[in-house]
Amino acid sequence: MVRLLCPACQEMMRPVELGEVTVDECRFCDGLWLDRDEPEQLAKMDILGKHLLQPINFDDSKKKKSQGERICPRCEKALRVYKHNDVEVDICGTCRGMFLDRWELQKLLQ
Repeated sequence: MVRLLCPACQEMMRPVELGEVTVDECRFCDGLWLDRDEPEQLAKMDILGKHLLQPINFDDSKKKKSQGERICPRCEKALRVYKHNDVEVDICGTCRGMFLDRWELQKLLQ
């Protein structure tokens, strides 16, 4: 299994089991990386609720300006910042993986 670098702090992330799904967590900044299908899998198991299952508008006109370029740990492309349920999340336009900072995840689950 490939260990991923955290897009926020560049530390190695570790795989964590959430039910039957393995996600990547940064133990330094508490960020969470979700691969393309993982939000849907977690929502089906009601682990993170249905909040992450709602569609994200990938229209580039809705894209927010990032405060510093974060890189996708899977394909090494720049992450884009999108607003999702009033929370700004980092999403890879290529592989559609999603990075959530600790506070972003908490806001999505409220």
